[in-house]
Amino acid sequence: MVKFNAKNLAIISFLGMLLVGVMGVVYAQQALPKGGDSFDTAVKLESGNYQGGSLESKEVEYFFLEGIKPGQEIKIKGSFTAANVDTGALAILDLYDENRARVVEGWKEAGETPALITMSWLPNADKASYKYYIKAGSDVWKIASHSLDISLTNRYDAGSQTDAGDAFEKAMAIISGNYTAYLSGEEGIDTKDFYKTGIKKDEKLTVKITPPSTASPSLKIYNSNRQVLKEVFASNPGAIVQTSLTATKSEDLFIEVSCDRWCSKNLVNYTLNIKTEGVPAEGVEEGLPPAEEGVPEGAPPGGLNWVLILGVIALIVIIGIVVYFLLKKKK
Repeated sequence: MVKFNAKNLAIISFLGMLLVGVMGVVYAQQALPKGGDSFDTAVKLESGNYQGGSLESKEVEYFFLEGIKPGQEIKIKGSFTAANVDTGALAILDLYDENRARVVEGWKEAGETPALITMSWLPNADKASYKYYIKAGSDVWKIASHSLDISLTNRYDAGSQTDAGDAFEKAMAIISGNYTAYLSGEEGIDTKDFYKTGIKKDEKLTVKITPPSTASPSLKIYNSNRQVLKEVFASNPGAIVQTSLTATKSEDLFIEVSCDRWCSKNLVNYTLNIKTEGVPAEGVEEGLPPAEEGVPEGAPPGGLNWVLILGVIALIVIIGIVVYFLLKKKK
């Protein structure tokens, strides 16, 4: 019979933590299934880290993702190792929409070091959900091994659970406050966000956009007849864009924030500030709290990392207390 003492407890605790760590690594990376040889035979993938095998010269595989929500950023990281470092290999990683039109093209040469290809794509609110295809493989020369890391990150606008529409009909209702929102820039089709807010006669509305240092967004305010009342542009990348007006009548106003491929090459995380002064507007829909920035799909409030860290700390404290009392009892 094993004697239950402090030494045995410490050994058991260590082995248990080691087992949990090994299981975590195994779960984190899984085998990449054999992909199809065309769009019609593409194999479905979910978010995850996949390890694939070798690919012959000019061999490519097709996969697909589905159920992508408006405002969910697709991130794909591909790593390709050449079978022969002397000849190298030209790796390709492309993303296509459901109409099989290429939206992102990636290629890089692998030699003494693996070819690393990364891409990002942010869909808009035109559809309830999206389907995308992934094409990965060799353009020329053999690849010894490759991996794909696929993740979805929520880039929802103004504290909602979706993307603000890119047209008047899909404008998101908000009130005065500070909001976090996103636009795709060159990395997607989410280049416009429309908002709607109510205002009373003689009330002053001020709208301010604070973009990242690399983006040059534009701002428009429309009346209820969809006529432009104000239009301003960033004077340089990172410049704050702001405008204001005094309402001549009580109505709903539309706010358009735009950032296309000429505005930014990368995804844009901007702050929207809405302020009204004067008589409070009546009959305005209640707004939503500012969004938590960049929350991964399925992550618990506050982020997954903090939960794991706190759990490990709690486990260490409990083990320490048990060991302390056992040693004290032994004395």
